[in-house]
Amino acid sequence: MTRRIVLGQSTSDRFAVDVAVNESRDDQLLQIMLAEVVDLTKAMREFLLTADRFVNFSGIIAVGALTIGGIKHDDGKNWLALVFAPYGLAMAFGYLIQVYTEVEKRAGYKKFLEFQINRTMGKQVLLESQINSQVERNRLSVRLMQRINASGFLALAALSYIETLHRYSGEKYWGGWVLNWSTLNLALLCFVTFMLVRAGLENKNASGQAYERAQALYNSTVPSPQ
Repeated sequence: MTRRIVLGQSTSDRFAVDVAVNESRDDQLLQIMLAEVVDLTKAMREFLLTADRFVNFSGIIAVGALTIGGIKHDDGKNWLALVFAPYGLAMAFGYLIQVYTEVEKRAGYKKFLEFQINRTMGKQVLLESQINSQVERNRLSVRLMQRINASGFLALAALSYIETLHRYSGEKYWGGWVLNWSTLNLALLCFVTFMLVRAGLENKNASGQAYERAQALYNSTVPSPQ
């Protein structure tokens, strides 16, 4: 018996796959995995649309801080834009990294599902995870943009520290020896930098870990085909 499986919710996402179905366990698993691939693809697309908005937001923070803080920054309080700019940028970058980490986790899970579906079908039917592999997602242009963004954040962090060092390094608080505003700013900048580096490492390993986790769970709950 042949059954047509229709995948996707909207008209643009809907497509059909004809498979031979004998109502066996493997056929049921195939239907479930195909539906899961569609859901993962939709979720990844929505995450990436969210990320686009924060890319623009990050650029506005960087340009705005340099414009406001750099023009007559000794007059009034304009220089505070430079002091707080790296924190706004860190929040935007941190959220972006978390979004891309969620995408990478789903990419790893999707790769596992595609492998299982291809094995069940006996043919390379789904190829997206092989074409858009982790190596391709981390191509040279992507790595260069990451370094540009990191350099921009570090430059703003340096300007933030210089501003507070120039104005507050001589003022002591809490008994005159624990902290002043300059060293407090430096400590916070180091902390947010550490958090961004940590988030970047999690992003780097997210896809592989998701694939391995899915494979381990699958092997522990689904018996091998007879």
